[in-house]
Amino acid sequence: MLRNTEASYGSLTKWLHWLMAAWFLVAVVIILYLTWDHTEGPVPHLNYHKVVGFTILVPLCFRLVWRLTNPEPRLPAGLPRWQVRISRLSHLLLYVLMFAMPISGYLGNGGGVDYGLFRIPAFRSTGAAEWLVATTGIEWRRWDVFFDTFHYRIVGPYVFSSLVALHVSAAIFHHVVQKDAVLKRMLPSRN
Repeated sequence: MLRNTEASYGSLTKWLHWLMAAWFLVAVVIILYLTWDHTEGPVPHLNYHKVVGFTILVPLCFRLVWRLTNPEPRLPAGLPRWQVRISRLSHLLLYVLMFAMPISGYLGNGGGVDYGLFRIPAFRSTGAAEWLVATTGIEWRRWDVFFDTFHYRIVGPYVFSSLVALHVSAAIFHHVVQKDAVLKRMLPSRN
């Protein structure tokens, strides 16, 4: 079944979920490799990270539209209200951060994104950056520090990672301790 039901996620939702997980994991692995690779000169792997990170916005937009137009499966009966609230809040924050991470990465990077056949210029070299500075009265250097801090120093390594860890831990908790279908309904093999 393609669409979600009250009991389970549809096949498209499942595949989009796992595609996003794999895509973000690839971006993280590339960055981890960069932190371990201390070679001198240009770093081509950084552009791979930018390409993966910026490209994820396309299926992410599709995923958001699909989620908004499909019913959500019901949570297990008897789930404490605080767990329901944390589940909804963490899913909302995950969606916000899945968009915020690639957007802030693009806004803060100085080299643009090079796809080989075409190039997306760095935001700071566009008229939009000039408009942002003129509208807010905040010089670009401060914006650059904000985007850098958001993407590379606080949200990426700590907040986003913690939310993903909470998401995975909750799924495992439901499967192992609660013994309900929360995890099973997202696995691709289950209808």
